[in-house]
Amino acid sequence: MPQKAMGTKISCTFNKQETTIGCLRSISEIKADSDAIDVTTLDAADGCKTYIQGYKDLGEVTIEGFHDKGNDGQTLLRSLYQSGQAVPFTVTFPDTSAVSFTAFVKSHALGAASVDGAVGFTAVLRLTGGVTLK
Repeated sequence: MPQKAMGTKISCTFNKQETTIGCLRSISEIKADSDAIDVTTLDAADGCKTYIQGYKDLGEVTIEGFHDKGNDGQTLLRSLYQSGQAVPFTVTFPDTSAVSFTAFVKSHALGAASVDGAVGFTAVLRLTGGVTLK
């Protein structure tokens, strides 16, 4: 049965402490992709190329939200960007299923300010290694 996204959260663990990143508006999909290795031979009977799966690449996850200087999770994201350290992240959905992965903060941006607008932020997490579904 479909479920609402409301209540989905992302947290990261640093120095054995789990911290939730607050004030989020969106978390992008976690998309697995892989290389294709061409194993076509000269005697391919049907004249078609054949492939096997190569290395998997879990890509990036983009998170967007409203800037909150006092939010410990957002402060941690900025620190992790500066250090370049990869740490465990967990996305937890409202039905309590979760996806865990290790990533480093590839980029971090504070949003533009405009009349009748809220200051936002964006961070891109670059996954490294595999993903675990709980």
